[in-house]
Amino acid sequence: MKLFTELDLERLAGRARLERGRSPLDTIDDSYEDEFSLCATVYDRQPYLAMIHHRVGLLCGECECPDGEPGSFCEHSVAVGLYYLSDDDSF
Repeated sequence: MKLFTELDLERLAGRARLERGRSPLDTIDDSYEDEFSLCATVYDRQPYLAMIHHRVGLLCGECECPDGEPGSFCEHSVAVGLYYLSDDDSF
């Protein structure tokens, strides 16, 4: 069972960022999951380490990009979430 849905991502990031997050899906590498987070490198003109923290049912995004303040969902952290949802073997 997945930790969240695409609707959860849209609610947290907004429709525009959800759609922008679809673009870099084919440029994700080095994905891994630990007990608290989903992490991956998302390539978008340069590589960004993007994360989704998932503790006790709360989701928080974080990314190295200028829009990726802790707790927010930029398109890169959304891309990590969509990548996670896209296939059972992603992480």
